[in-house]
Amino acid sequence: MTHSLGVRFGLAVFFLVWVPLLAATGWGAYWLWLRAESRPPAALQALALRGDALKLTEAASGLAEAIDRFLLERVVEAQTWATSPVVVSAVHKARAAHAKEGLDNLTIEQVEGKFRTRKSLGLAPGARAYLSEQVRASPHFAEVFFTDELGFNVAATNPTSDFVQSDETWWQRAWSAGFSVGEIEFDASANVWALDLSVRIHDSRTRNPIGVMKAVLSVRFTQLFADRVARRLSAPGQLLHTQLSGPALDGRAPESQFLIVTRDGLLIAETRSGHARGRVMQPEISLLTDDSLMHLNPSFEGERSGAFVSARSQSQNRPDVPAPSSLVAFARSASRGFYAPVIENFAGFDWMIIVEAPNLSSHTVLPELAGMQWEDQQGWLQDVLWLGAALCASLLFSSIILCWLFGRWVLAPVRALTNRVQRMEQGHITGRIELSSKGEFTELATALDRIRNMIAKMADRLQRTTAGRTQPGTPEGDPTRRTGPAGS
Repeated sequence: MTHSLGVRFGLAVFFLVWVPLLAATGWGAYWLWLRAESRPPAALQALALRGDALKLTEAASGLAEAIDRFLLERVVEAQTWATSPVVVSAVHKARAAHAKEGLDNLTIEQVEGKFRTRKSLGLAPGARAYLSEQVRASPHFAEVFFTDELGFNVAATNPTSDFVQSDETWWQRAWSAGFSVGEIEFDASANVWALDLSVRIHDSRTRNPIGVMKAVLSVRFTQLFADRVARRLSAPGQLLHTQLSGPALDGRAPESQFLIVTRDGLLIAETRSGHARGRVMQPEISLLTDDSLMHLNPSFEGERSGAFVSARSQSQNRPDVPAPSSLVAFARSASRGFYAPVIENFAGFDWMIIVEAPNLSSHTVLPELAGMQWEDQQGWLQDVLWLGAALCASLLFSSIILCWLFGRWVLAPVRALTNRVQRMEQGHITGRIELSSKGEFTELATALDRIRNMIAKMADRLQRTTAGRTQPGTPEGDPTRRTGPAGS
């Protein structure tokens, strides 16, 4: 039984595969248990916190890139509208009409007094229809209008408050520099917070400046983008330390909030408040002055992106309760180089995207998380990787040996017996069948050898019988004549 093929194969699999695997698994589990017992629980939380910091930083950087791409596309749209033949033709036609009306020699006050009700001569209905169609196709724009070279209105998608725009700062900047980006202001006519993109209009043939176009862009898109990323980040499994620490004390799942902030610290978007109008672009709600937001100030002092842990401000109602800590990641919007291929001498919007998540791991002294080297944790991970590599190597080596043994113990005897049977079919029935292996194959070889002997005897007997019949005068029933030699 010790030489049985099934026993051999089972023993080979057990000793070469399962014994090393079970031994390595047991040793690895024991080693990890010792490491976990000797390591303070905070180390695992710190590792998870660093992973969360990287995720939050990636989310903030991704949102900043999405906003930058969106703004660049809107700038290109405004520039395309300003070069439309219907717009350029309308400017030329309006310039001649304004000069004919004698407006060039009047002061701004006199012109405005003359046009108290209507704010243009209405000479470009085609241009107005063209711009209205473009705004419908790109609904993030609240309104678009353009003027001639003296700032007199030519056509507008919405009513304007003035007929003359040349005394406005945005108009003067666009006329002198070719492009202007205004500050975020509340547009009463569109009832939205918006910024203006002003583009200088040029003659298509001479390339001389002939007017300015202003496109009012709603900043609502920033709030929509922030909501979208916040929902994705709040999905189960996105933050590791929240899984390790469990829900917040009130039983609710921890929530992350996104903020988009101007260079002055004013909120453009705030997901936690649902972008409440009472908080967006309000001077008293600022990262630089508001107590509930001042723990986010280090985001203004760091690099273009990063993460840190900061303690929130103490609650006025419970000053005795320790201030909870937050994991904060930030990223700045693109600078001059991003917009240079489209806009010259534009430094960028300089907005800050901030992501704040509750720090349930109670680690508050971990500055510059995103840039730290995790030497201790890296060593621990390297040990685990070495263990996995050794286990894989042992399994590979065992598999190779197992295949070799299978070929030697199974395939080689089968091939030998097959070749022997094929030779027997061809008439080569002499010679004993011998195998070096023992067990079932030896028994099979012995059985085949007995069959070979029987076939050999039958062939010999048949040959002798046939030879006796061919000799004349030999009685068929005389055994001595059949078996004895001739003439005896």
